[in-house]
Amino acid sequence: MERVRIQIIAAYVLFASPLIVHTSVDAQVDLPALEAAYIFNFAQFTDWPAARPTDNILSVCADPESPLGQALARLDGKRGGKQAWRVRPLPRAEKAADCQLAVLTAGTAASSAIKALLASDAPVVIVSEADVIDHGWVIRLVREGDHLKFDINVTEASRRRITLSSKLMRLARTVL
Repeated sequence: MERVRIQIIAAYVLFASPLIVHTSVDAQVDLPALEAAYIFNFAQFTDWPAARPTDNILSVCADPESPLGQALARLDGKRGGKQAWRVRPLPRAEKAADCQLAVLTAGTAASSAIKALLASDAPVVIVSEADVIDHGWVIRLVREGDHLKFDINVTEASRRRITLSSKLMRLARTVL
């Protein structure tokens, strides 16, 4: 019981600490690095269906030209729990379902592969910046003033057979 309590407190500290840090003109926050850290931690609180490959590699797809994609690329090879991250470009062909986590930014081209991924029920956590797409996202990053927050779409997660931890949902701004 004590271990669970410590894990809950650690989760709150992990996600809430960046939110309570005040930025000023003199202290610049590397927003893409902060978003990448959030996304890395989202994966730690996510369970994919059992049919997922067992090679302990989490395939993360992002636009390598975007600042967020570049920040995610710096996490390539990093271990999160039992999984090592493999960061690769968003596919432009039909193999978008090979991603377990897809990150869509304002600069992400709406290729046929991305459209197919959004329409599919593939077990992919789609993380989107606010106002990038209207539907299909599981987690949406939202900037409110100096704070970075996130929304969770449990209906979409359920449709994709993805289970998000209740700890993660408690930290979300909005759970739809």
